[in-house]
Amino acid sequence: MRGFNYYASTGDVFDFWRDYSETIVDRELTYAQRLGLNSARVFLDYDAYEHEPQAFLNRVKHFLRAASNRGITVMPVIWASNQCFKGTYDQKEKEWVLEPGIQRVDPDFWPKGERYCEDLVESLSAEPGLIMWDIMNEPLYPIIGRDWDSVLLRMRRDTPESETLVRKMWNYVHHFCKVMKKLDTEHRITVGVTRSRLGNIPTLQEIGPDIDVLSIHDYGPNRLSIREHIDDALKFAQQFQKPVLISELGCLARINPYDMALEICQEVGIGWYLWELMIGTGYWRDVHGVVYPDGTVRDPSIVAAIRGFFRKRTGQTIAPALDKEHNATHALLLAKEWLGTADADYTEGLKILEQIANLLEAGELVPMNKPPSIKVLSLSERSPANRAELCRLLILWSETLSSYIKLQIP
Repeated sequence: MRGFNYYASTGDVFDFWRDYSETIVDRELTYAQRLGLNSARVFLDYDAYEHEPQAFLNRVKHFLRAASNRGITVMPVIWASNQCFKGTYDQKEKEWVLEPGIQRVDPDFWPKGERYCEDLVESLSAEPGLIMWDIMNEPLYPIIGRDWDSVLLRMRRDTPESETLVRKMWNYVHHFCKVMKKLDTEHRITVGVTRSRLGNIPTLQEIGPDIDVLSIHDYGPNRLSIREHIDDALKFAQQFQKPVLISELGCLARINPYDMALEICQEVGIGWYLWELMIGTGYWRDVHGVVYPDGTVRDPSIVAAIRGFFRKRTGQTIAPALDKEHNATHALLLAKEWLGTADADYTEGLKILEQIANLLEAGELVPMNKPPSIKVLSLSERSPANRAELCRLLILWSETLSSYIKLQIP
């Protein structure tokens, strides 16, 4: 499995289903297809179902079919647990909302949840793109997760009340695992669990007997941490005689770069789902995501890693000899000549700047989160301010390139 977590680039999970756009889904799933990704993990939303049951089911069905048409299977997450910044159905204001929410895990809500599951199975189980059901995402997250600003999450985790909530949540998960296995005998079920402060062992021991596939989340900050986590999961997989996969990985802010995590997955031979495909307007856009809405990417090394190619980090590496054919020296001479000529042609100066930008990018001599070519493209319009900026960049980038060339001279 080479998968991805998905909601549309135009918002968060709740916005995705409320404002569902077939055009956007078709376009963004095509990006996944071009990347060679073959499975999508998509969060469903009970509130969207509750407000517009048939419309919601039709939208999910379209998603499964659009994915299947592109060779992509789908693992729907029935209950999100830690739903990301969700608004009311009729308004745009958002706050962090738990879904289905602690107030709904008591048995008096279960009949409504069962009806929801029945409708999902009736509507979707015959779809060829459906691969399995994720019953709940990170069940204990609302209780032992991060300290978000809510009464529940500020509660001390070692109190009897906290233990009661943990038990309630597991009772809920166990119940709906049984419900889905009874309703749909054709598809496997899983529960995506995170590496919490309690560790994975209690979580996997709790849920392992109920599910068909073990599913872990990993945002480990280094290779050893990730490998130990996978090894622990593989031991449980052997114990339960069940397959295992990673249904969430990759976060820049958690020191879990995609290429590092994916390289380890390839070495081990374990399936994975990136968090997440799109870089859009959602809450996680600045620490997750591969593709922008226009089809460009944040970092080509992530795309390479998805395709199984990784930066060389062992043994001898060969630095690019940017002046091997004297093109770098020639560009520097052109820049010096242009800067020393009164009223030099602006377009010619911009061409020289682009040559130097290309050399800096080819040698990765500058931060690539904002490559120099961005500046070159923005200076296409002639203006006094742009001419001053062009001169400044020619001087600055010439110094950077010149220093690198000098270091390469024996």
